Amino acid sequence: MRMQNLIRVVAALLVGLASPVWAAGVTIDGSVSYRERMALPPDAWLTVTLVTLPTASPVAGASADIPAKGQVPISFVLNIHDALNTAASYGLVAEISSGGRVIFRNPVPTPVTPGAGQTPTIVVNYAPERLEEPPPPLPDTGLVEILWTVTSIGGKPVSGTRPLTLSIAADHRAGGSGGCNNYFTEASITEDGISFGATAATRMACAPQIMDQEAAYFTALAAVASYERDEQGLRLHDAAGVPLIGLVEATE
Repeated sequence: MRMQNLIRVVAALLVGLASPVWAAGVTIDGSVSYRERMALPPDAWLTVTLVTLPTASPVAGASADIPAKGQVPISFVLNIHDALNTAASYGLVAEISSGGRVIFRNPVPTPVTPGAGQTPTIVVNYAPERLEEPPPPLPDTGLVEILWTVTSIGGKPVSGTRPLTLSIAADHRAGGSGGCNNYFTEASITEDGISFGATAATRMACAPQIMDQEAAYFTALAAVASYERDEQGLRLHDAAGVPLIGLVEATE
């Protein structure tokens, strides 16, 4: 089901602009959408920025949280309090971010004429980009660069024809198959601890029991705090040491 989220943001114009100008109080209404069949993580937030063209220099912008289970299109209202130059050309850039990483943005600003009553739709693309300095590579704990197959969730054997998988890269990227949908997350590993960030996933529909199992897997991943590895495989535990997920190395 498509759900709209109205974001009301107030932005201050930080640069002086030459005449002629629009009167102060210009409002830009629009929406942000993307074509990938992916659900947004629960901590996703939206930033919309008005830029000048063709240089894409920021003029004004603001951010707001996207409610849990938010889906596109996401509506926004951008209120510009100060005057804008009618001789200049403008565009809009939208970014959807999560966990310190931009996951969707439009690389080319969407043209807009402030004050003209337009309702632009900004189409963003899936293109993960870290907002901060990348963390150091994960330590060599024997968990990285291996494809793992999930065998149990909460002590219950997994079911279904499509394996549940997990792989972790040295740059902290993690993901695999949840049994129905592909998912993406980030991992943090120490010598005796492991945790996963918010999970983004595609939006395919499968049999109810497979969807329930996938949801239980994503919930378990979010609660992981430690791990144990031996010749039998890998076990992921919560902070109290309770086993959450059992895995074995995938066979070719």
